[in-house]
Amino acid sequence: MPEKPSAELAIWEERLIREWRVLQGGIKNYKNPAITGRPSVLQDYGPLSRHELERAAADLLALQRGLTGDRALIGSAYMDEGQRLGAYLLFYWFTSYAQTWGMLDMTYEAHSVKPENRAPFVPMSEGRFRILDLGSGPAPCSLATADWLRFRGISPDSIEIRACDQSPLALKHAQALAQQAGYNMKTIAPWWAGTSAIPAGKYHIITIGHMLNELWKETPERLQKREAFIAKLGKHLEPGGILIILEPALLATGRDLLALRDRLVASDWRVLAPCFTQRPCPAFKESQQTCHSDFAWNPPRTVRDLAKKTGLDKDLVKTTALVMSRREDHLGNSPVYLTEARALDNLGSHPKALDTANYSSATEDTATAEAAGGTKGDTDQRGPYRIVSEPMLNKAGRTRLILCGDEGRIPFSAKLGEGLPGETQFRTLRRSDAILLYQPVRRETGLALGEQTRIKKSLKLANK
Repeated sequence: MPEKPSAELAIWEERLIREWRVLQGGIKNYKNPAITGRPSVLQDYGPLSRHELERAAADLLALQRGLTGDRALIGSAYMDEGQRLGAYLLFYWFTSYAQTWGMLDMTYEAHSVKPENRAPFVPMSEGRFRILDLGSGPAPCSLATADWLRFRGISPDSIEIRACDQSPLALKHAQALAQQAGYNMKTIAPWWAGTSAIPAGKYHIITIGHMLNELWKETPERLQKREAFIAKLGKHLEPGGILIILEPALLATGRDLLALRDRLVASDWRVLAPCFTQRPCPAFKESQQTCHSDFAWNPPRTVRDLAKKTGLDKDLVKTTALVMSRREDHLGNSPVYLTEARALDNLGSHPKALDTANYSSATEDTATAEAAGGTKGDTDQRGPYRIVSEPMLNKAGRTRLILCGDEGRIPFSAKLGEGLPGETQFRTLRRSDAILLYQPVRRETGLALGEQTRIKKSLKLANK
């Protein structure tokens, strides 16, 4: 992993520190061009001072306590308070951005190992890409989506964002951030999820970042109401459009999302990521189990400093999340969409915001078997699988991972130190990796690494 934050997150760090200072009253003569039409006066750039860091850390701890435990702030307009919004901008904004980017990457690459998962991904209608961000706050999800599209060759002038939130203050700063990045953003405030109307029109990507768990959370029929809400959103998706749902990687919120996933898949939706199966979620079948995705990243200096001050761990970005499309969009003729060739042609000249290893570019033919280190005779292919656990050492001295795919959850183990050809690759496997297996050994308890076993792990887009 690079020692310094990626170039793009460093750029956002400058912008977000500036907005934080505006909230603290630290930038004089500030004019928001997105609001006033006049250019802003750039002042007070640079990292947080020691005094600013202490203030931001205290505000972050207060915000964190309100969002965890009894979650007293959930459902309130807490971003209308400057100290809370400022703490969010300096910490949680980055993680929501990274989560969105990671899920988009995961979705984009998933169809390569499972072609039936291929949606007409990111369709273009009349040269425009329209993003709807519900419960947006200061818009990390939609701005991450816009950046993701831009890194794949889409002009910022072609991207339109509509952000909706109950906090006018959060949207004011969202619009300032969008303007600094060169994106066209329109805002709707106050907008109340579950009560206010969904903005008219059709959208290519709809994002819901950490909002769904707040809706009807105290009611027994919350899943039915959330399903009905998602059904309404489906009517606002362009053909081939996608819905991104991010939730906290907590047991209660995670299990609710898995239960909702099964309801949606049983009706009009198809899950594109992280799942490689449309069958009922095997994690949800087990009591007190959930499933989350991990993304490796190189956090900006501000995040690292605040994490050290507060004791909050952000070495990995974690989320329980779904990317879904309407089932009908997998049938019949597909509209125009951003192709893999076009995307990869543009990767070489743009910085990456995340350092991830979660996405496979394998195909299910003999060429892939050879690329994985096998031969044309490697016909015993299993997968694709998503790794849904960290490596675990059992009493027999075997290291075990849990895989998830069409067959459900399957243990995959190895006795490390035996010098098997696939051991080096096995040691690199981590939660959220997508893999194909060739000639695994079948054991009573699952699959194992053998002399002929080959592992096809996802490739890092950043290295292509």
